[in-house]
Amino acid sequence: MKTLCNLLLLVAFLLCLTTLASPQTKKYDIKSGIVTFDIATTIGDMKVASKAIVYFDDYGMKECKETYTGDKLSHAFFSDGKTLYRLVPSQKKAIKSGDAIHGTELRYDWAVASDKAEAERHAKKIANMTIAGKNCDAFQTTQKETICTYAGWNHILLSFEISGGGSRSITRAVKIEENVQVPGEKFKIPAGYTVQ
Repeated sequence: MKTLCNLLLLVAFLLCLTTLASPQTKKYDIKSGIVTFDIATTIGDMKVASKAIVYFDDYGMKECKETYTGDKLSHAFFSDGKTLYRLVPSQKKAIKSGDAIHGTELRYDWAVASDKAEAERHAKKIANMTIAGKNCDAFQTTQKETICTYAGWNHILLSFEISGGGSRSITRAVKIEENVQVPGEKFKIPAGYTVQ
């Protein structure tokens, strides 16, 4: 049941994201950063909390997203600028997941969303939000009973909320480090991993 609910939530999430995905040569307006997110998911009476850390360099052309359950790294995705990989730390496995056209994260862009989604998903601008101390532009899309709310700063998506069908998931930045030195190994397959 839990797997099915997670799958349904993921499908709804991907439907919301289709309006934002477009290839970029400069994804973000700052060169590098580390963003820490809290993730809270509620499906019926079940609540799940986790954390994600996103590292990026070269204006977002290289990205790595690590997801933690408690303090344990459960999985990671990274883009080296050409290829997207999924890492499974428990199995020391790296799986090629296609071209890194979009990286691991969405680029926040109201202009693209409003052009492509206004008619289909009823995209509308909403009041700005303050996320991790940043004044973020925000908008909302609606498709059937699924409502997605996005907030971003410098084209970085800092908050994403999806609700519908008795479930709700909120991914929100709690810490942003701007123009920092990001370790190069975040965008490489770790030593000892097999590649599939």
